[in-house]
Amino acid sequence: MAAQPEEAPYEPPPVPPAEEATWDIVIAPGEELRVRSRTLRGRMVDFAIMQMTELGWGPWVEVARIDCCHGTVHRHLFTREGGVLKDHQTIRTLSADASPQAIEEAFDTSMEEFLAEWEENIRRWNSGK
Repeated sequence: MAAQPEEAPYEPPPVPPAEEATWDIVIAPGEELRVRSRTLRGRMVDFAIMQMTELGWGPWVEVARIDCCHGTVHRHLFTREGGVLKDHQTIRTLSADASPQAIEEAFDTSMEEFLAEWEENIRRWNSGK
């Protein structure tokens, strides 16, 4: 019996023809979500949402991220010391023919998760657990 060929993963279109934008959403003083999206013909085809915290004395640092690349929507969780708690924890698999609607739904769900869990992400980032 012949092995089934592996399905190609989703790959977003390059920039250009897609357009890329980045913006910040303040969720509390010193806490924000940094969003990067790629659109093509007015539809989202790629995204990354990064939870950022401002260190009192300096730069913004990444606490957590949900993005879509490598054919999946997946989560990354980091520690204050720069360690990785979770790396590429799959949330959803995206096939090569994933529709903009599937990407937009994954974005909406990811945004809801961040807004509900941002305080827990900060606790986890601070404790390293």
